[in-house]
Amino acid sequence: MNVPWSLISKHIRHHWFRSALTIGGIATATFLFCFLSSVVVSLDLAVKQSASNRLFVQSAVSLFVDLPVAYQQRIEKVVGVSNVSKMQWFGGYYQDPPVLAQFAIDHDRFFDMYDSDIEIVAGPGPDARASAMEALASDRRAAIVGVGLAERLGLEVGDTLPLTPTIFHKADGSAWDFTVVGIYNPLKSNVDNQTTYFRFDYLTETMENQPNGFSPGSGVYVAALDPGQPADEVISRIDGLFENGPQKTQTFTEAAFQAGFISMLGNIPTFLGSIGGAVLFAVLFSAVNTMVMSARQRTHEVGILKALGFGNGSVAILLIGESVLLSLMGGALGIGITLFAAPVLTQVLAAFIQNYAIAPVTLGIALGISAGIGVVAGIIPAIAVYRLRPVIALRSDAV
Repeated sequence: MNVPWSLISKHIRHHWFRSALTIGGIATATFLFCFLSSVVVSLDLAVKQSASNRLFVQSAVSLFVDLPVAYQQRIEKVVGVSNVSKMQWFGGYYQDPPVLAQFAIDHDRFFDMYDSDIEIVAGPGPDARASAMEALASDRRAAIVGVGLAERLGLEVGDTLPLTPTIFHKADGSAWDFTVVGIYNPLKSNVDNQTTYFRFDYLTETMENQPNGFSPGSGVYVAALDPGQPADEVISRIDGLFENGPQKTQTFTEAAFQAGFISMLGNIPTFLGSIGGAVLFAVLFSAVNTMVMSARQRTHEVGILKALGFGNGSVAILLIGESVLLSLMGGALGIGITLFAAPVLTQVLAAFIQNYAIAPVTLGIALGISAGIGVVAGIIPAIAVYRLRPVIALRSDAV
């Protein structure tokens, strides 16, 4: 089948403004698809990559109600539990809001429990993990920060990180100073790279020494399971242990705990899917309108092509080819914008979405959708052109 492909580029250049608007619209839709899909995939990965051998124990009343510190020893004695660490939200900010993620933890337990999820990539000595753990054990003000937070704030090992509290205020109103002794990199999506971990005993001692001081409780307990222990059975034992108080507990697997946080944001997949569907429909409608206009303007040209011997199929394919080319150009531009904006979006979304990332398959699907829009948008006018008789086309006044 002989198709005059050179006419496609000529026509796109001749109607450059309309072509640019079409490409821009498809690029916008492609960017939104990639962004919204990546948000959903990132949230889903945080659940899928959660450890199967860790449980989270919280108050049955609310996540914002602390559990007594004395609960730790009782949870440790539950059959099937190998280790337990306190985990208390600190809620401070650096220089100016917003609040950053910080947790007070049992420094001698927590990182052992997350050994397969967290890699210490920088410490005060040549052996990053060993030197960071040693410094954490010897300095009560020591803290380990995520690589994303370190890059964002320009932190290095040995720097002081001052945090203004929003919950645990000092009597003199001063900030809490932490010494960065290590930088970690998450190995899975269930851990983000923007968090600061510091010693729970430093939090306790500081608050107890304040006028009208108090001993903080633990927001949650992270419990590691013995190998082969069924999570459901251990959950029943822990919650049964505190059935009569003084504070009832509700225990979750790590995956269920992560899913609970996501559910606080609402039905994200449905919401984002609705937005994406509406945008794609609007862009498809716009692309169809563009190609219908293009077909009308080329009516006389179609008549000449058919009179010269080009078949109906060749002319129809020419129109579909132009539509697909415009759509692919828009899709490629949208993918380029997505990749360019990824570092900025990762930082902006860090407080809500752990390890926002764009999967290659998402980019492939986006390009496929762009091509699909081009095919659908080109078929409708192509059918009309296919049926057009040369004599009628040559008599047309369309230009």
